[in-house]
Amino acid sequence: MNKPDAIHFRRATISDAEELARGVIEGVEDYALFAPAAWTAPSFEEEIGHLRESLADERVWCLVAESDGEIVGQITLLAAVDGPHPVADPTLAHISGLFVRRDFWGTGVARDLNDAAVEKAVQRGFKELRLFVAAGQARARRFYEREGWLAVGDEFDDPAPGLTMVEYRCKPRGR
Repeated sequence: MNKPDAIHFRRATISDAEELARGVIEGVEDYALFAPAAWTAPSFEEEIGHLRESLADERVWCLVAESDGEIVGQITLLAAVDGPHPVADPTLAHISGLFVRRDFWGTGVARDLNDAAVEKAVQRGFKELRLFVAAGQARARRFYEREGWLAVGDEFDDPAPGLTMVEYRCKPRGR
């Protein structure tokens, strides 16, 4: 798919919580293909509650991509000290929730969201970024590796999502 002409980016607000939650739920639909048999996706209601809480926190920066007034992608940035598996390193940022609506896969929206989050992290004074991705999520892992992210450490079982995860790190280049 070619990149759509009418993609606009803006910071998410609390009023976006429901639409963002739908993006997360859609984004994890395929996880059942590699997740343990007992794994369940977060409920829509749980995700809305989590997003409303996150978006109310000024330290959390969530960027959305819109086309024709609909959110088609999202990414979140926060300090690693405030993220899952907190690290007391003020120079480390945490990226989460990079989801792009399936009909926008291959358009460059994910790359643009990733680049914008890396740039925002640099603006906020972070020197390195990290994220966690499900070990079985091969498509996402290939994307991050193409974008310069490197897997670090061993895979680990993360009870919060109930999945085996891999940590990736990125040091912004040329910034």
